[in-house]
Amino acid sequence: MKKQLLLALAFISCSLSFAQTMNVNIGDVTYAIPASQAGEMTYTDGTVLTIGSKTYPISAITNITIDDSSVTDNTVDVTYSDNTAKVRIAGNIAQYIDAQVNGGHVTIAAAPTLASDVTYYMSGNSANGSFYMTGDYKMNMVLNGLTLANPDSAAINIQNGKQINVVLADGTSNSLADGLRTADDDSDGHKAVFYVEGHTSWTGGGSLTITGNVKHGFFSDEYTELLNGLGSITVTQAPSDGLHVNQYFRMQGGTVAITCTGDGIDVGAKKSEKENNGEIMIERGTLTVNTSGNATKGLKCDTNMSISGGTNTINTTGSAIYESAENDLSSCAALKCDGVLTISGGTNWFASTGDGGKGINSTGVITVSGGTTTVVTTGSVFEYGTLDTKPHAVKSDANIVLSGGSILACASSDSGTAFKTDLQVLTNGATLMGVGGKATTGATSSSCTSYKYSGVNVTGGSTLSYNNVSFTIPSIYNNSSAKVIVSRK
Repeated sequence: MKKQLLLALAFISCSLSFAQTMNVNIGDVTYAIPASQAGEMTYTDGTVLTIGSKTYPISAITNITIDDSSVTDNTVDVTYSDNTAKVRIAGNIAQYIDAQVNGGHVTIAAAPTLASDVTYYMSGNSANGSFYMTGDYKMNMVLNGLTLANPDSAAINIQNGKQINVVLADGTSNSLADGLRTADDDSDGHKAVFYVEGHTSWTGGGSLTITGNVKHGFFSDEYTELLNGLGSITVTQAPSDGLHVNQYFRMQGGTVAITCTGDGIDVGAKKSEKENNGEIMIERGTLTVNTSGNATKGLKCDTNMSISGGTNTINTTGSAIYESAENDLSSCAALKCDGVLTISGGTNWFASTGDGGKGINSTGVITVSGGTTTVVTTGSVFEYGTLDTKPHAVKSDANIVLSGGSILACASSDSGTAFKTDLQVLTNGATLMGVGGKATTGATSSSCTSYKYSGVNVTGGSTLSYNNVSFTIPSIYNNSSAKVIVSRK
């Protein structure tokens, strides 16, 4: 046996001078070693074969083949087909990557000694597959035409706590879905269809569809950034949050559409001091959020929230639509912030159609300094016990400062106020119109004069004009005896 293997290796060594790649196959895992990297191959004690810096147990090797395929350093290809998966690992990182395949379920363990980026290319289709990875170094994941559903748990679960660059390959459509594995406590404990213990940045012009059947659609334990030029991310359903992110969420591009039962985007602050901790920052792109369920929010974060899409240097604007079917508690809002909220650009639409809902709700100062913003609430007063909550359009526990851009706020005819605060509404230069069941009064300290009108019949789709301020009323809004405030610079 030893003599036969030595002769085979001698033949392979000779053949490699005429071919590009030697493939060491261990079941559904292939280590692809270019001829230039094969070096001296050592056969030891009849049990192991060493090629380069990796040792292979002879008993585990299915076969060794030679072909003229090319290999790109620092890459791992994961290809799914029905209930199976195959993994191909570049030879230069073979010693650092351990891969296990069980049907369509792939587990990757990257060694702590790995000190360079590895790019994982994910493709193919499986209705019974998954990808689980552990490691200590940043990585890239390219979704390159992947359709992956795991009926038992998360579709993708990355446990390495580092930078994860997710690329939606140009021209590709990708989809992920999860399922529930019943444990002793009737749950499997996974948090999302796509889970990352680390921070993510997203690029690439392709598309990704996420279908959540258990909890969140996407979850990252640290910040998430959607970069300029990103294609589209669609969460078709999620029993909990569409996107749940810790530290901060920044959107600089892409088209994101979320339909979920919980919050659309929920950002939590980390306990330790972190950059932009607990913040949501929408700078560019198109964001659509449809939420349902009690006390849900279109956008929710633990600290500041800013929408600033559209500047002279960017030459694009953001577009945000927040719809919330709330019917419970005073915290219901399409856009809710526990700190300072600033809107300085973009084209933004906020709608809350449930009883007692809020379009925008912040405990801190709300500042609108640019862009085009529309806020609509259409629900009724919601009563719970001896308390109630009213369907206001824009509500703050501090000042509301309207200093630039244009804003139309339509609050429910059932006791809704366009701009509601116990402090001041400062009309400081925005082109604004507020319509509601109750009146809004501009502060006398405002830099621009505001005008008030009562008993106005407002119908959806019509154009309402006062004092050189005109807005087309959203089709979902009607009020036969509205209170109106207008102002402009």
